[in-house]
Amino acid sequence: MSHPGAMPQAALEAWLAPLLLGTLAGALAAARFETALGCVLLAALLAARAGARRPGRPAVMLFVTGAGLSLALNLYLNDGRAIGFLPVLFGRPATWDGLAYGALLSLRVIGAGVALMGLGALWPGERGVDAIARMVRPLARLGVPVSEARLIAGLAWRFRPAVEAEGTRIAALQSLRAGRPPRGAGERLARAQACVVPTLIASLERAERVSLALEARHVRAREAPPGPRAVWPARIAGLAIAAASLAWRAG
Repeated sequence: MSHPGAMPQAALEAWLAPLLLGTLAGALAAARFETALGCVLLAALLAARAGARRPGRPAVMLFVTGAGLSLALNLYLNDGRAIGFLPVLFGRPATWDGLAYGALLSLRVIGAGVALMGLGALWPGERGVDAIARMVRPLARLGVPVSEARLIAGLAWRFRPAVEAEGTRIAALQSLRAGRPPRGAGERLARAQACVVPTLIASLERAERVSLALEARHVRAREAPPGPRAVWPARIAGLAIAAASLAWRAG
C-alpha cells in the first residue's frame, strides 16, 4: 500500500485513527453484504492513506485459510435450501443460506483485518500499546490494572525479537538432533511440538529475570503519555460508520 503524504504523523493519526476504529467496529457488526463490502473498501482506502504495507504471503494465507474455513463451516452448519451438486457430509447438505452467511463472515473478517493493518501502520510497536492504554484509561477508576497491563504488553513487544530468535535457535538444534529433514505432516508437527516447550521455558526464565531486575530498580507502572487528540469531524465520522452498520443490522 502507498505511503502517506506530507501530512505530519500526529495530524494523520488524529484524522485516521477514529475513522479506522469506526470502520473496524462497522466491519465486525455488519449483517449485510452492502455494509460489509463498504467497510472492506473504506478500510482499504484508509489503510493505504495511513501507509500500511501490502500484506505478505503469511498474512494472505491466513486470510484465505480463515475465509475458507468459515465458508465451509457455514455452508454445512446452516439450514436452508440445499445445493444439489455438493456432497452431503455427516448427514448435512450444503445450503445456499450457509454459503451466504459464510461469504458475509469472510467479508467481515477481511474488513476488520484491513482496518487493523491501518491501525498498525498508525501505531507501530509500543505506540499501539500506548494508544490502547489511553482508550481504556477510564477503566482504571474501576480497579482495572491498565498501567500494569500497558507495562507488561510493552515489555512483551520489546522482547518479541529475542523470543523469535530463541525459537529459531531451538528449532535449528532440534533439526540437527533429528539428523534429517522432517518427512510428512506428522513429523513436522512432532518437530514443532518439540520446540514449543523449550521455547516456553526460555521465555519464562527471561521474564523472571526481567521482573527481578525491574523490582530491584524500583520500576513502577506509569500511565501512557498523551497522544494526538482526535479531531471532532473524524470522531463523528467514525461513530457514524459504526452506528450505520449497527442500525442496518437492526433493520
